[in-house]
Amino acid sequence: MASEHGFLLGKNATLVCLGDSITEAQDGYVKVVENMIHAGYPERNVRVVNSGIGGHKAPDMLARLQRDVIAHKPNVVTINVGINDVWHGFRGWDPPQEFPAGDGPNGVALDVYEATVGLIVDTLRENTDAEIILVTPTVIGEDVDNPDNRANALLAQYVAAMQRIAATRHTHLAPAHDDFVQAIRAGRSANPAFQLTTDGVHMNAVGNHVMALTVLATLGFAGLSSE
Repeated sequence: MASEHGFLLGKNATLVCLGDSITEAQDGYVKVVENMIHAGYPERNVRVVNSGIGGHKAPDMLARLQRDVIAHKPNVVTINVGINDVWHGFRGWDPPQEFPAGDGPNGVALDVYEATVGLIVDTLRENTDAEIILVTPTVIGEDVDNPDNRANALLAQYVAAMQRIAATRHTHLAPAHDDFVQAIRAGRSANPAFQLTTDGVHMNAVGNHVMALTVLATLGFAGLSSE
């Protein structure tokens, strides 16, 4: 949901973006968000902290929450987690649509994921006054309408889990998954070669901008809406 009270980041506010390699990317969506905030609200002097670490899953992010998020005294926190929790559970890696099962030892079970993301939200609530934005995991492979893409089919359950957490704990929700699926379908209808990722997961420049627009709309950036 977009903010009903204008842009969520006030003067001298701090935005912390928690996530994995999609968040960590030097020229990724976080940098686009930062540049847009500085361009649109230069007088607010907003500080953006990138707390993404490649390969991390929900338990990893919970373990470093104090050091990488709470210690920064955030006013707003975005949390993007779930891709690796699913992706790392498949025994193969490339291409995503040929992953065999999703039952490998490196994934995070759905119930553990949901409980852990819920605990991340609860811990932030106990230790900060920050507004929390849950950013749904995007896609594993861009063949979003392929029923044989078992990784994406499983990911949908993790997206639903994050949606439940946002509803029950009354956080903001940035619908990155839905926006990606919509963008892929629209782009492919005009150009079959349209891509938002470099490998089915990690963003190219267009994908980073789609994700950034989703986050900015949820922040209440002027002229954008997540509806």
